[in-house]
Amino acid sequence: MPSQYQPHQRFTEADRDKIAGRLRDAFADGRLDQPEFSSRLDQLYAVQTYGELEPLVRDLPPVRTYQTPAVVQNTTPAPAPGDFPERQPKNKRGNGLVALGGGFGGIVLLNVVIWFVIGIGNGGHWPNFWPVWLLIPWAFIVLGQLGKRR
Repeated sequence: MPSQYQPHQRFTEADRDKIAGRLRDAFADGRLDQPEFSSRLDQLYAVQTYGELEPLVRDLPPVRTYQTPAVVQNTTPAPAPGDFPERQPKNKRGNGLVALGGGFGGIVLLNVVIWFVIGIGNGGHWPNFWPVWLLIPWAFIVLGQLGKRR
């Protein structure tokens, strides 16, 4: 029992519940058999002072307390108030036209390749350059992105 209490002092119901929990844990761990657990539990509800309570748990291991998981123990602490961590630069994909246009640039490129394959398949008779209808909005997207700072 905690040393701050005197053996003749009465304990509270919260203390009784804590001791009952320790007895239940000891029973669940196999440290107490059924008759001994029942006997100690009956004694627990009959006693009134800390001095009478201590023999009920004297031979049991101390209470298990919460342990911080190892994953949390190895992390760096939070910065002090007012200190801001250094911001890491974002991973940029590059400054090419495809990167500026986003996924739409890939679609335009695919259509230009299809147009080229059709021209080769027709024996060099190139059809009208129909991917231009995709290039026009893509050009507006690229021009709009060029002025922005990243």
